[in-house]
Amino acid sequence: MEPYLSSKLRQLRRPWIPYFVLVVTLLLTGIATYYVALTARTKDQLRFNNAVERTKDDIQNRLDTYISLLRSGSGLFAASDFVTRADFQAYVKQLELRDRYPGIQGIGFSVKVTSAQKDALIAELRQQGIQLTIRPEDKRSEYHSIIYLEPLDRRNQAAIGFDMFTEKVRRAAMERARDTGSAAASGKVTLVQEIDRYKQAGFLIYFPVYKNNSNPKTVAQRQAALLGFIYSPFRVDDLLDDIVSEKQYSYVNFAAYDDTNITQGNLLHRSHQDNDNYQPSLTTTTTIDIAGRTWSLVFTTRPEFVRASQAGLVPYVFFGGVAISLVLFGLTRSQARAKTVAQSAVAQMHESQAALRTSESRFRCLIEADIIGIITADLEGKILEANDAFLRMVGYEHEDLKAGLRWDDLTPAEHQHLDQLASQEIRTSGACRLFEKEYIRKDGQRIPVLLGGAIIEGSQDTCIAFVLDLTERKQLEVALRRQAEELAEANRLKDDFLAIVSHELRTPLNAMLGWVQLLRSRQLDEAKKAKALEVIERNAKIQTQLVEDLLDTSRLMRGQLHLQMRSVDILGVIEAAINTVQPTAAAKKIQIKTTTSEGIRLVWGDSDRLQQIVWNLLSNAVKFTPEGGEVEVKLNCIDRYVEIQVSDTGIGISPEFLPYVFDRFRQAESATTRSSSGLGLGLAIVRQLVELHGGTVDAKSAGFGHGATFIVKLPLWNRFQNVVTEDLISRHQTRSPKRIIR
Repeated sequence: MEPYLSSKLRQLRRPWIPYFVLVVTLLLTGIATYYVALTARTKDQLRFNNAVERTKDDIQNRLDTYISLLRSGSGLFAASDFVTRADFQAYVKQLELRDRYPGIQGIGFSVKVTSAQKDALIAELRQQGIQLTIRPEDKRSEYHSIIYLEPLDRRNQAAIGFDMFTEKVRRAAMERARDTGSAAASGKVTLVQEIDRYKQAGFLIYFPVYKNNSNPKTVAQRQAALLGFIYSPFRVDDLLDDIVSEKQYSYVNFAAYDDTNITQGNLLHRSHQDNDNYQPSLTTTTTIDIAGRTWSLVFTTRPEFVRASQAGLVPYVFFGGVAISLVLFGLTRSQARAKTVAQSAVAQMHESQAALRTSESRFRCLIEADIIGIITADLEGKILEANDAFLRMVGYEHEDLKAGLRWDDLTPAEHQHLDQLASQEIRTSGACRLFEKEYIRKDGQRIPVLLGGAIIEGSQDTCIAFVLDLTERKQLEVALRRQAEELAEANRLKDDFLAIVSHELRTPLNAMLGWVQLLRSRQLDEAKKAKALEVIERNAKIQTQLVEDLLDTSRLMRGQLHLQMRSVDILGVIEAAINTVQPTAAAKKIQIKTTTSEGIRLVWGDSDRLQQIVWNLLSNAVKFTPEGGEVEVKLNCIDRYVEIQVSDTGIGISPEFLPYVFDRFRQAESATTRSSSGLGLGLAIVRQLVELHGGTVDAKSAGFGHGATFIVKLPLWNRFQNVVTEDLISRHQTRSPKRIIR
């Protein structure tokens, strides 16, 4: 009997179980650490890339707008043989530079004169009250003196009379603008306007103006026909601080350099002071084209970026998992040693007691550990024991276990072959490698699990298995895929919107340019001239509306739209909007009907913005209603709200697109298949203006060919509640001027 007991004790002393637990837990720790680090890196890169693209787009879009201002300003000189200072002041004042185009130093005009024409120019300007002194005063063949610069503040006053053609950096840009006939930006300069102790880096953008409203084709013709330049000076810190606010981009630093050489001498602007003790986690360099001049933008992350990152969780996950693994290893190893000692003592007393204590001491602690799912089962499919962690995982109770719960019944049919391979591997080598599969819970739900098992020492068909729930990991993978799909959809919408913007802005320009060329030919009779002016005016208004839509959307997205709240006669607002769209409706033979309830008069809101809401809905209805159709406006009072319904007999809205009808930049048709004009911003503006008024807007349609109905609900005016309402709405307001899209 003693040789038999000695053989049994040697088998029970095998130390592989603690090491198996250590390997499994360390593997799980590694998997968790890897996915936490991967998720943190992915989110950090996405945040950084979004900040870089937003900054680059904001700078490019703002400067493109200013170049368009200069281009439109050249038309002032093209339309008149001589533009006086009063004409130029009135034009610039109409632009409202300080309010609508922040960051620009001003708009000026430098005239080209020869040495023989110099005195005549000075005399003519003095007749206008301008005491002009051209500097530098040395003699030269031609002069390019600044004669107009508005708004004429103390900085701009210092630049009047300066001949920019005498300075090589400015001269290079002026020659490039003159020879190409397009806008040209200068390199880094110190502006003449820098009259204070602190001097910012600056640059200028020039646009050529040719004599007699001509359009020279060759370089020689352009040089001969040059009248002067309309230009804008920029102080780079003022410009970029306005475009890229520190609050909006608090996680990212950026520096702008003139040209592609990243040197201190070419530095134009730095958003934050450098910290020599901080090494950024992410950095990138990109370039943008500013009127033919290349700028380099260097982006780096700030300490706030790192503090907001989830990468700080990685060490805690790793060291916490290692600590738990070592604790489990120590516990299982000490328990295994304790089992061996206890079994050795009991085996000498009685063989049956030794077998019982051996079974009890070998498996009880593992099953009741309750850290991960642990089961003991035979290779035929019956579960002998399971801890609470496993039972919670599969949704069963201990009573179900006693009733004969089987692990092969928990496994879906498509994973049965994995169990068979694992069973064969256990029979052959005593253990199986980790593999993934699914379990079917008691409630029918499927859960992904990671499973590994080994044969119990001294047994032929009984094994112990460790089960880890992978539900959270799989959900994380799905979330990452969903984020990638959403990012791809956002990029597609951006590309479609840019294509639409370029088309919609180019279409009225082409019409205006065509009629302008016909007017220049001077071969049109009075009727044709009137039609030409009508077409030019109509397309200019269309383009103005498109630009104002973009500006309104920008203000709404930044929460900077100002509302003038007061009691408003809603019926008058609706009538004004109908009068505005009536000519368009009449041209398409569309009848506009109105139905109003008695006693409805006052609401609490901004009358101009309320008219903009109704006008956008009516304009949309007329646009998408075929010739001879009908548009109906209903005004009702429901509880404490005024309800405005705008219905049409137009093309309708598909059920698939209806949930997105108020989203920005979304249209039912793609950029390549669209049949109607517009940027897809009108309904988005309507929704946000309605919500700023404390109301709601909804859209209904039975599908294509069945028309559409838009329902706006606005709160009625209550003299006892208007103070509270105004306080709530004022949190969304800024100092931006009010405007109605027409």
